[in-house]
Amino acid sequence: MIDPKKTGAFISQLRRQRDWTQSELAERLHVTPQAVSRWETGESFPDITTLAEIARVFRVSVDHLLNGGTGGLFRDRSRTVTGELAQEIAEGNLDQASKMLVEKKADLQSLIELAPLTRPSTMDAVVEKMKGFPFSMEQIVELAPFISQELLSELVESVVDGKMDRELLSDLAPFLSRETLDNLVHRVVEGEISPDFLMELAPFLSKATLDRLVEQVGEGRLSEEQLGDLAPFLSKEALDALVDRVLKGEIQAEFLSELAPFLSAETLDRLVDRVREGSVEKVHIEELAPFLRPETLERLVFEATDGKIDLRLLEELAPFLRREALERLVDRVSEEALDANILVELAPFLSQSALQKILGHVAEGTISAEVVVGLAPFLDKTMLTELIRNSIRAHPAAGHESA
Repeated sequence: MIDPKKTGAFISQLRRQRDWTQSELAERLHVTPQAVSRWETGESFPDITTLAEIARVFRVSVDHLLNGGTGGLFRDRSRTVTGELAQEIAEGNLDQASKMLVEKKADLQSLIELAPLTRPSTMDAVVEKMKGFPFSMEQIVELAPFISQELLSELVESVVDGKMDRELLSDLAPFLSRETLDNLVHRVVEGEISPDFLMELAPFLSKATLDRLVEQVGEGRLSEEQLGDLAPFLSKEALDALVDRVLKGEIQAEFLSELAPFLSAETLDRLVDRVREGSVEKVHIEELAPFLRPETLERLVFEATDGKIDLRLLEELAPFLRREALERLVDRVSEEALDANILVELAPFLSQSALQKILGHVAEGTISAEVVVGLAPFLDKTMLTELIRNSIRAHPAAGHESA
């Protein structure tokens, strides 16, 4: 690895040996004194061309600079090779530089280390001269920020296969052109690459490309589960199209639970209406409940009390109902429009004021006293005390007999 602090300290040492100020060295190199100061402290690093110029000014080799002046047995061979490669690139000997890499006289890691110090056009020229070189996906990922999208696309196309690493593709995706991304998606659809890779590409795909993927569901090229993973990235229009396909029976209704968090309120309302009509089967309203508007939920509940939907659904929907809706249900029980036993199922979600209202209805005789037994775990001490007192007042003889 290139060590900026070690090289910087060596530049400082060479400058002081010649009794030059930072400004004097800067003048010879046609840079600012601040740039020299940052090099010497290791805060930044000169580019390859400047590095070669520094070596010329001080009459040392580039690899000597990269080694921080270390010689003999302590010289770092990897930095020596990196220095030689840097020298060739700095002098414009790009054929020789690429030849060193192809013939493995220099490791590709040396080029990767030099990449941040090299102009992108120069990096492109070196890599383009390495036609046929067996780049690994790891190496391509490391080179990605320093070469053009066109060249990167060529490298990716040369190595992409069914064994591609998902994590590496995720690192690479931000640097790929739209055309390359679309081509990778096409290869997924054609079965050349695993659909699992779509999740890594999804954040970088265009809406149009993602929407086209919707058409692949049901054709055997993309499973509903795989497309479900892409739901956060789909447009409203694409999501609505999927819902329409569910309503037409082209896609299984269970798929809706995957889409629900990303559907618009209007689409969910439309879906609930179709379920209520009975035109869509196997859709579990309770799975959609967390994403439905309060008004939609309450409409379902109060229609349920008229027998249009199984009352057992109330228990599933209760956690998502507003306080006012729950209290209205208590009133419906007192009006004998709803079975009193449902109150026990609703009890964990009822407010203290709603429980107090139930006790009031019990005292009035509009709700059976038997319900209180099921509600007892949810009544506070004050309510229980008041309930006992009211019971004693209502049955004083029983109280005396027990005494």
